[in-house]
Amino acid sequence: MSKWAYRDENKRISESVISKKSKKDLMQARSFIKGLLDLRKSEKLTKTYIEGTKKAIKYNESDKIYCDFRFDGTATGRLSCASYNAKEPMGVSFHTLPRETENNIRSIFSAPKDWYFIAADYAAMELRVLSHIAREYAMQKAFKDGSDLHTYTAQLLFRKEKITKQERQIAKTVSFLIVYGGGAYNLSETMGISLGHAESVIQNYERVYPAIFDYMNHVNNFVKENGYAYTIFGRKRNLPDIQSKDNKVVNRALRQGLNFTIQSTASDILLCALTGIFKRYKELGLQARPVATVHDSIEIVSPKEELKEALEILYDEMVNYPTIKRIFNMTFDIPFAIDVELGQSFGDGKEVHFDNGIPKIEI
Repeated sequence: MSKWAYRDENKRISESVISKKSKKDLMQARSFIKGLLDLRKSEKLTKTYIEGTKKAIKYNESDKIYCDFRFDGTATGRLSCASYNAKEPMGVSFHTLPRETENNIRSIFSAPKDWYFIAADYAAMELRVLSHIAREYAMQKAFKDGSDLHTYTAQLLFRKEKITKQERQIAKTVSFLIVYGGGAYNLSETMGISLGHAESVIQNYERVYPAIFDYMNHVNNFVKENGYAYTIFGRKRNLPDIQSKDNKVVNRALRQGLNFTIQSTASDILLCALTGIFKRYKELGLQARPVATVHDSIEIVSPKEELKEALEILYDEMVNYPTIKRIFNMTFDIPFAIDVELGQSFGDGKEVHFDNGIPKIEI
C-alpha cells in the first residue's frame, strides 16, 4: 500500500470513528436538551400556574382567581389579560394558560357545580379578515366552500391535488408569515428548507394570491406617507418609527402596520361578539356569563338548563355578527366559523356541533 493510500485509509477510518462518536454524542445531547426543556416547562407550570393559583386562592380566601382585562394593554386593540395586582402580584394570567395533551393545566379551572364551561374559538379568523380586506377572492373561495384553507393553498402552490403533510404545513406557515410580515428567510428557518426553495414558495404564493401582495404594498405605501395605519373599524396606530434612518426599524414599523390592520380588525370582531353575547344574556335574565377571552376565543360558564339558549346566542353573535351589522352597518365577504368545546372545566371540553345554529349537546 502506498503512503497516499495508507493516509486515505487512515483518514476514512478516523472519519468513521468520529462520525459514530458524533452520532452518539448528538443523541445524548438531544436527550439532554429535551429533558432540560421539559424541566423548564414543568417549572413554568408549577411556579406560574400551580403555585400562583394557590397563592391567589389563599389571598382571595375562596377557590377563585381574578384576572385583569385591559382595553389598552396591546397596540392592536386586542383585549389583554394579566395577573391582577393586589398588595403584590398574584402571578396568574388566565390568558396565557398553555394547552397540553398531557397534564392539562387548564383543567384546574372549572365551572361551578352543575354548570358547564363553554370555549368558543374563531377558526382562522385573521386569514378570513385578510382575505376580506385584501379582496383576495381565491382565498375567499376556500372559506365559502368550507375547504381546509391550508390544503387548498398547498394545492394551488404546488399545482397538484394530492398534498403531503409537509406541503400543507409549508402553505400554513407561509400564510401566517404573510400576516406577521415574515419572508423567505423565516420560512426557510421554520420549515428547515433551503432559502432557494423558500423564495420559490413565496413567489408561488404571490402568483396564487396576488391581491394580498397588492394590499401589503398599499398598506406599506400608506404608512410611509402618513406615519400611521388604520382599520376598517376606524382604529388608528401611529408608527413614528417609519421616519427612522435604520432600515431594520423601518421594516419593523411596516410589519406592525400590516399586522395592525388585520389583528386589530379580528379583535374588534371578537369584542363586538362579546358585547352582544353579554347584552342578550342579561336581557333574557340568564345566569350564563362570559368569564374570559383568550386570543380569538370567548369563554363562558352556564348552568346546565341554559346551555342550549346560551350556545345559540353565542353562535349567532360570533358567526352571524348582528351587533356589527347593527352598529357599523358592515357585512363581510367571507363567512365566519367557530370551534366550540363544552365541558365541566376549561381543559376537558368536547366539541359541540351546530345544525343551522342549533347546538347538538351531548352531556
